[in-house]
Amino acid sequence: MEYPKANSKSLFDYSDKSVQHAGYAAIAYAAILLFSGLLAWIQFFLYHRPGRGGWIDHGYLSQQWVQHTPRQTAITVVFSVVLAAISGVLAFGIFRRRRGAIVAMIVFVVALQLFTWFVARSIGGALITIIVVAFLLRGAKRMFQDHTEREMEAGKGLTNR
Repeated sequence: MEYPKANSKSLFDYSDKSVQHAGYAAIAYAAILLFSGLLAWIQFFLYHRPGRGGWIDHGYLSQQWVQHTPRQTAITVVFSVVLAAISGVLAFGIFRRRRGAIVAMIVFVVALQLFTWFVARSIGGALITIIVVAFLLRGAKRMFQDHTEREMEAGKGLTNR
């Protein structure tokens, strides 16, 4: 919906930006996913061949080398890129004010966090998920309100004939 400016001399734009913020949150989530893939790739190069000297415990390095194999790293990086691409496509849909895109993004983010909690048994990413979902819920509320308002206006137009 268009929000006309009131007769105000203010320099600030007081229109509701919650849908835009939801789109930005989806883009930020995609960037975070790409960054986590980059970190996995960097860890591979740090641990793929443990050194013979230094002060780091060699048992720890050996364990890290087993966890950061080329196959595991490739899988992690590919999943990060694919998940970021999905988030980017959904962000585009959010900017186009598609209600299905914002609902899919909320389900996507929550499902990934639930996977992290219950399968990976990690609390990692919980704060990011809470923040992103809060922005997405706020944007979804505005989107659905705008849709309802448009339907009500269309209904008024049909009854006035």
